[in-house]
Amino acid sequence: MELTRRNFIAGAAALAGGAVGLGALAGCSSNEASSDAWDEEADVVVVGGGTGQLAALAAAQAGLSVILVEKREMVGGAMAFSGGCAWLANTEFSQAEGDSNEVAKEYLERLQMGMGNEEHIEGYLANTQGVVDAFKNAGINLQPIDRDGTYHQTWSGGAMLGRSCQVVEDSSAIDTSAGGGGRLGAALATAVPEAGATVLTKTAATRLVTQRDDPDAAPQVLGIVAEDSKGSEIRIKANKGVILATGGFEWNDDYVKNYLRVPVPRGAALSWPGNTGDGLTMAQSVGAKLNLMAHSYGMTCFTAHAEYAAAHDQMMSIAGNMIMGASGSIVVDKTARRFCREDADYVSKTNCFGGYLNRADEEYAANPAWWICDDTCYTENKGVTALTKEFGYPVPEDLSEDEYVFKAETLEELADLIGLDGAQLSKTVAEFNEMASNGTDTLFQRGELYWGGNEPKGLQALNTPPYYAVAMSAGLVGTIGGPLVNSNAQVIHISGDPIKGLYAMGNCAGVGAPGPSYGGEGGTIGPAFAFGIAAVNHIANGAGESDAQ
Repeated sequence: MELTRRNFIAGAAALAGGAVGLGALAGCSSNEASSDAWDEEADVVVVGGGTGQLAALAAAQAGLSVILVEKREMVGGAMAFSGGCAWLANTEFSQAEGDSNEVAKEYLERLQMGMGNEEHIEGYLANTQGVVDAFKNAGINLQPIDRDGTYHQTWSGGAMLGRSCQVVEDSSAIDTSAGGGGRLGAALATAVPEAGATVLTKTAATRLVTQRDDPDAAPQVLGIVAEDSKGSEIRIKANKGVILATGGFEWNDDYVKNYLRVPVPRGAALSWPGNTGDGLTMAQSVGAKLNLMAHSYGMTCFTAHAEYAAAHDQMMSIAGNMIMGASGSIVVDKTARRFCREDADYVSKTNCFGGYLNRADEEYAANPAWWICDDTCYTENKGVTALTKEFGYPVPEDLSEDEYVFKAETLEELADLIGLDGAQLSKTVAEFNEMASNGTDTLFQRGELYWGGNEPKGLQALNTPPYYAVAMSAGLVGTIGGPLVNSNAQVIHISGDPIKGLYAMGNCAGVGAPGPSYGGEGGTIGPAFAFGIAAVNHIANGAGESDAQ
C-alpha cells in the first residue's frame, strides 16, 4: 500500500500504510552473521515509528541508508495524542529570548530530581539545535509557540519563551489540516520517505542479532529479527547501528506491576495498547543496564475510564485529568484528606498517587483517590458525561454516568457511599472552604502557580448541594524507564561499556525529560528527538559501524 499524507483524522498523527514485503531467506540460523543470513540491510535500522521518525529523517539527511520498522499499521506513535510540541531548550528560538546553555542547565538539573545524570543533560543540550535543523532541512516549518510552555515557572532557569516548538500551519511541505500531534506526525510521516528512508509498517522487531568475541564483554549488535504482517520472519542487517524507539511499557502488565512506584490500573494509559516494552525487552536480552525504571510521565484519569479502556483495548479518556483542578472541587485520598495540588501539571500531581498508607490494612492511600465537587462545579462543567465527550480518546459513550458517579445531598452521605470517613471529609471540605474565602491555599498553593498554557484559577468553595464523587487513579502518558544511554544515545551494558551498534531514544530509553520530572509543553517529545539526533551524529561519524560480514 502506498504511503499517503492525508490519512489523518481527529488530530491523530497516524499515517496508514501496509508492510513493504521483504523476501525471507530460508534456513538462516538466528545466530548467523554471514552475508547470506540477511534478508535486507541498511546503514541504520530504526525500531519504532513515533519519535523514531525524526532519527530516521536525520539519518537519511546525513546520507545514510535507513530502514524504519513499525509494528502497527501506521506510523505516528503516541505523538498523535499530544499537543504536537517538542520541548527544546537552548536553540536559536529560545536563545533569542535569553536562553543559554548555562540558564537551561540550571533548570535541567532540577528536572533530575536528585538523579544527577549530568551526561543526559549535556547530551540533550548538545543536540536540541540539531532537531530544529533536521526539520528545517526537510522544509518543515517548526516554530516556537507564542506562550511560555514551562511547567515549573518558579524554578531557576525555568520561565522561558521559545522552548516549546510545533509545526506551524503555513508549512508548504506537508498537509497541515490535522492539528497538534497530528500535524507533527504528518510532517514526519511525509518527510521520512521523501528523504529516502524505507518505512515498513506491520513489521514487529522481535529480537536483536549480536556477536561477541569475549563472553564476558558487551556484545555488538549486528541487526534485528522482525516479523511481518504475514507472520514471516525477516532479518535486517544494520551496518552502522540499530536505534530503539519503541515507546514505553505502559501496556505490559508485568512490567508496570514490577517497576513503577505509583500504582496504575490496566487501561490507564494515553498511548497505543501496542506499547508493551518491546525495546526494553530487547535491550535487557543483550545485557543493557537500566535507568529510571520506577518513573513515569503521569496522567490522572477517572478509574472507570481506565477500566473501560482496558476492556476495549483502547487508550483512556483524559477527562479525569482535565477536571481534576476544576474550581469548586478537591481530590482526597482514602483518609478523606487532600494530598496534592489539584491544579498542578499532570506529571507532578500523578506522582502524589504513590503515597503509602501505613495503618493496619496497609495499602496505597490514593488507589483510588476521589474527586469531590459541589453542584455549582458540576453544572459549570456540564457534568462528567459532557466532559468525557469533549476529552474522550475515544469517548466511552456507552459508559453510563450512573455506573461511576456518586451523588448525595450531604458530604456525610456521600462519604458513606464511597467508603470514606464522613466527619473527616466534612472537615477537609470546611478547611478548604475557609482557605477559599481567604484566597490562599496554605497546604498546596493551589491557584498560585502557573504551568504551561494554564493560568491559575481562583479558589472556589464547595458549598452547594448535592455533592458528587468520582474515583480517580494514576495513569500514564508513558513510562520513562529503559536502557541507560550515554550522551551519544549508546545503550550501556551492565559491564559499564557501550553496546556497539545499539542506541535508544524516547520513552523506551531511561532518559526522561531528561530526568524523572517534566520540562514543559512537549516535554517527552523534545528530549526523544534530541537523543535521536545524538544517535545519528554518533553513527554518521563512523563510531557505530558493524564488524559483521
